Amino acid sequence: MTTLVCLGDSITQGHIGYAYVDQLRARFPTVRIINAGIDGDTTLNLWHRIERDVLAHQPDVVTIMVGLNDFGTEFGEPLSQAYYRLLKKVPMRIGIATYAALYRAIVARLQRAGCRVVLLTPTTLGELPDTAGQAILDGYADVVRTVATSFAVPLADVRAAFVREMRAHPRVGHEYHLWMVPYDQWRIRYLGRSYAQIAEQRGQRLLVDGVHLNLAGATLVADVVAPVVQPLLEGTHP
Repeated sequence: MTTLVCLGDSITQGHIGYAYVDQLRARFPTVRIINAGIDGDTTLNLWHRIERDVLAHQPDVVTIMVGLNDFGTEFGEPLSQAYYRLLKKVPMRIGIATYAALYRAIVARLQRAGCRVVLLTPTTLGELPDTAGQAILDGYADVVRTVATSFAVPLADVRAAFVREMRAHPRVGHEYHLWMVPYDQWRIRYLGRSYAQIAEQRGQRLLVDGVHLNLAGATLVADVVAPVVQPLLEGTHP
């Protein structure tokens, strides 16, 4: 059976909000799809666990989506930066140059193992397209595009799709804060709320809390990724 590993952070893991990986599973029912996303991970975290969480599964194809937490180590609020240092064991800020170096190392390691790699640009921070944070995040997305070209691997330009949607339907929504994650989980568990209800209450169209995906956001990611990975999955062994 063909194996696809989806490597990334909370956007890939999908425990907060909705998971685009679940939608890929529905679209490719004959493919073994492993969700290797972990909340809060940066490129450094991905590099440290690549052997255990990716190569141990002997994947045919690997997708990579990471960058929002790298951004957070450099530009996040003090609580977020403490979270990365203390809980995620990331001892430094991961600016664009460090992000590029770590990203290239991850892709090189996967290619040495014989994996077919697909790179996904990061999604968005909020749903207004022309903020200072979005401009900085564009720099991280440009790194992914450059790495894809350098290593001659396919690119699923998720960020470009999100930017198009945001320009067509900008939403003020809600600024993301780290404390919102446990607060939303409390509301779901004890007040009977759903992520769909929370997203609607906050005026979000693609996101739940300014970062994590609602159903429409997860569907948009899957819509971009599926046609890029499909020929690679079909080109592997049955």
